[in-house]
Amino acid sequence: MNWGDVALRLLVRARDRETISGDLLEEYREEVQPKRSPMAARLWYARQVVSFVSPLAWGVAIGVAAGALQLLETAIEPLADDSAGGMMAIVGSLMLLWTLTSVAAGRRTDRFRAAVVSGCLVGIATMAVIYVSSIVRVNVFLDQIRYRGDWVNLVSRFHASGFHSLRAYANYEYFRQLPILLTLGAVAGGCCGTVAGTINGRVRKGAPRTATPDSPPR
Repeated sequence: MNWGDVALRLLVRARDRETISGDLLEEYREEVQPKRSPMAARLWYARQVVSFVSPLAWGVAIGVAAGALQLLETAIEPLADDSAGGMMAIVGSLMLLWTLTSVAAGRRTDRFRAAVVSGCLVGIATMAVIYVSSIVRVNVFLDQIRYRGDWVNLVSRFHASGFHSLRAYANYEYFRQLPILLTLGAVAGGCCGTVAGTINGRVRKGAPRTATPDSPPR
């Protein structure tokens, strides 16, 4: 498990590295390895390491992936409108990833609140990065995407706005949308965190009780 230990040490604060790494390795060797197959034990260890990645870092990573896909699709088909089905697929994928991130964060602390906060943070970070990629798309591909069907309303508003540059107006419109996008990310992420906290609570309730010297197993 050297690779996992190295990754874990990179993810946690320097003052916590020895304690967290030692405790996790001890649990892995004494509790997990004897009871699980080698592959299942490795997957368990990998999940523990991944849970130490901060929600903000996950949000940035998810946003970078979504933004890169958006730019790639625009470069390939700049005049293709965003279909309702495609948008629903993207939203569904984002919410699934936010839920999984929140599940991991909530399990590490065993707190419902941690899962909800994690969902909010990953949602905000993702939407912030997607916003940046949208601004890049507007400024790089404006001469092509201005003729898209889903830009008709924006172009009409531009002609009535008094702006002399469509580029400036488009950036202005996108800037106005930033608070709304971040709020939507926080709300949707919080909902994903709530689902994750509920899932973690059910998993904990279904887990077998551990016997202690003062409490015999039932």
